[in-house]
Amino acid sequence: MKVGINGTGLITRALVKLVALNEEFKNIEIAQINGRTMTINRLKDLLLYSSSQGHSNLDVSINYDTNELLVNGNKIKYTANSKPEDIQWLPEIELLIEATGTFRDDTKNSKDPNRHFKSLNNNLKGIVITAPGKGSIVDYMWIASPDLEQEITTVTSAKKPFVIGAASCTTTAAIPIVDTLDEVFGIESCYLTTVHAVTRSQDILDGSKGWCAMDTQLHSTGATKATNKVLKKSIPMSGIAFRTSDKAGSFIQIDAVLNKEIIKENLLDAFKNSKYKSSFAYSTVSNPPSSYVRGNKAMVVLIPDEFVIIDKKRVIIKGLYDNEEGYTNHLLQLINFVISKMK
Repeated sequence: MKVGINGTGLITRALVKLVALNEEFKNIEIAQINGRTMTINRLKDLLLYSSSQGHSNLDVSINYDTNELLVNGNKIKYTANSKPEDIQWLPEIELLIEATGTFRDDTKNSKDPNRHFKSLNNNLKGIVITAPGKGSIVDYMWIASPDLEQEITTVTSAKKPFVIGAASCTTTAAIPIVDTLDEVFGIESCYLTTVHAVTRSQDILDGSKGWCAMDTQLHSTGATKATNKVLKKSIPMSGIAFRTSDKAGSFIQIDAVLNKEIIKENLLDAFKNSKYKSSFAYSTVSNPPSSYVRGNKAMVVLIPDEFVIIDKKRVIIKGLYDNEEGYTNHLLQLINFVISKMK
């Protein structure tokens, strides 16, 4: 299916790279990207090389006559409009990936993704937001959402355009740990801590957005609420995010009080037999740095050497996640599923 992407940030570039280089995403054809102020030349350069991920191994060139990027021989139309209703989407595009981080709240007109459906001559049937949705927008995650097939089938078969959210990178890392622990042992309560790579919301110097991005900062995190929202559970959870100056690669720690007494072997068996087992990876080095996880497509890379059990019921699980390509890989699994239900 031909899809369009609104936005030119890190997730968009990861989407282009992973779709181009992975056969499992062959049903997804990126036909158009809409940006704002970024030139097509700059986007080409950023698709070729990333400061956080390195060389992409893509073959990227530009057809200036048609204003198209050629990515591994595939044509991608490039447009630049800041208002959703002004974007001229190609008529063959049925699914839009909203990746600006701005249009994800249907209670505020300035941030409402439904504005895309007002553009002239569009044939859009649905929108997937690469972030948690707000207002009435429901978040889904591949594997995790308990009623995924039923609800996506209902959404895509309705006679009106749909908008769904795709949670966040931290939620993607937290859910397989939390859900596995809760399903196997039961969770009485838990606390999430993430040490997160720098984001575009941080200023290089102290400014209107907050303290300097080179400092480590304390932030609230919406991942705890999003975890329960996606899983349709009510696990008592709280959490905190430390924003660092690292380019990519984030740590996660889940400190959980369980309903059962356990030993470490119980934990390892639980993850090994979890429904998320194909989405876990395991560190092969001791005390891995954040750079260790860059380019890893797992939802979370567990660090078993750092698992801690306190008083038999309290466990501390540590892991790493690539907040760019790891999240995007899981996002594409969801998009693949949505497309299968749109046919």
